[in-house]
Amino acid sequence: MGIVQLISPPLIAYQNDIFGMIPSPPIGLASIAAFSRKNGFDVDLIDSFGADPFRTKKYGRQFVIIGLDIEDILSNIKLNADVIGISVHSAMVAKFCMDLGLKIKENYHKPVVVGGPHISLNYEQFINAGIDYAVIGEGELPFIQLVTDLQGGGSGKNIPGVATLGQSRIQNGDVLEMDDLPMPAWDLIPLKNYWKTKINHSPFQGRFIPMISSRGCPFKCSFCTTPLTSRGRWRAYSADRVLKEIKFLHDVHGVVDIAIQDDNFSANPKRTKEICELIVKEGLNLRLSLPSGVRLETLSEDLLNAMRKAGLTYLSLSPESGSKRIRQLMRKTLDENKFYRIQKHCKLLNIKIGICFIIGNPEERMADILQTAKMIAKTIYLGADDISIFIFSPLPGAPLAKTFEKKFPKDLLGLCWTPKWREDYKKWAVVRYLLYAEYAILKIIFQPFSIWQHIKNVVKREFETKGEMGIARLLANRFSSAKGSWPVKPR
Repeated sequence: MGIVQLISPPLIAYQNDIFGMIPSPPIGLASIAAFSRKNGFDVDLIDSFGADPFRTKKYGRQFVIIGLDIEDILSNIKLNADVIGISVHSAMVAKFCMDLGLKIKENYHKPVVVGGPHISLNYEQFINAGIDYAVIGEGELPFIQLVTDLQGGGSGKNIPGVATLGQSRIQNGDVLEMDDLPMPAWDLIPLKNYWKTKINHSPFQGRFIPMISSRGCPFKCSFCTTPLTSRGRWRAYSADRVLKEIKFLHDVHGVVDIAIQDDNFSANPKRTKEICELIVKEGLNLRLSLPSGVRLETLSEDLLNAMRKAGLTYLSLSPESGSKRIRQLMRKTLDENKFYRIQKHCKLLNIKIGICFIIGNPEERMADILQTAKMIAKTIYLGADDISIFIFSPLPGAPLAKTFEKKFPKDLLGLCWTPKWREDYKKWAVVRYLLYAEYAILKIIFQPFSIWQHIKNVVKREFETKGEMGIARLLANRFSSAKGSWPVKPR
């Protein structure tokens, strides 16, 4: 039926920033590729990071680009491709993707389509700049409908879920039944190159791969865009379909570590438990992790028992702040008694647990920071293995982003968890380092034997916590000549 070419951009980060962007195989684009194949199209996929993940060069004054640059990508454009699709997964790559798309139009005169999480709420800038089409929301069906329309001589207008210049109203695109989606086309992704970096969103020890078993989130955190892009819906694969994909990843790709990156994997605890029971029944030897966080409201000791039996080794919880006042501003509910109880149970089951905090909310005061410091102390005392501290940098389109919109960089570069564009960034950077210092001291006091295990894991590059990966990134930045190092600086 034709050829579509899909492009995943390189990684862009602040130079030497160990807190910023983290590479992960592009699961969304792999899903688009698989659905395009299912509908009869040949697919060529350029994974700009995965193609050369150890190649770094300066990008602007403060940033580093990791992977292929625009000229590299242009040299790999298929002259016989009918459509070029570019994934814009975050604000950090928005400028790069727009520049790339306009260069493709200028040099090859092919229709360019953009999509991805950033585009769903921020497509107008791309369309007004001259990009032909933007896919809003879940992309599989709208993308195929658009390509089919263009092949038939259509204009691409009035397709649900697709925006283009001169279109007065964007209709909501149709979504497919989750179980009707084919498994992601991982054969088009250079997975071995990702494995060589030894860096991922989740701790791992062997071959790793991300997996999405559900889409959307029913909660409404004000710093997050997922409730808006998914229109408040949560949809999921059946338990049987999840097991089928896990077996495929294990048997075909030899994957041992699977990072389930759902926005809310346990939104339906009954389904989650059924998945775990199927994994146990199948006798699969896996290490599962939940690096994106799990809502405390959905967890129980019984569910954790089932998840551990299925292979869960790492779980991330995100109270976001120790201050109840700040959590209310974030629309983040938290039962603190249950939060600490779940931590204790994870420790009992030998599930490594990471706790995520966000500091620097526009309304945050010293009293709120002291509450967060108090919560960090208690979590370490109760045996939490790891903490992650992010400086507030709202996603464009999220409710809390309105406070900062006028101060955003025009090209959006820097909209990450190290927001140096903020006028008060240095203050919050100091607070972050002080909280990490508190964490380190308390680890030595309350968990002295764990320090040696952390050192051993970093040396062996077999990670059990995100903190260990952070230390590995820090060492790679300082000693980039080290074998297999993955630095975040230009070479």
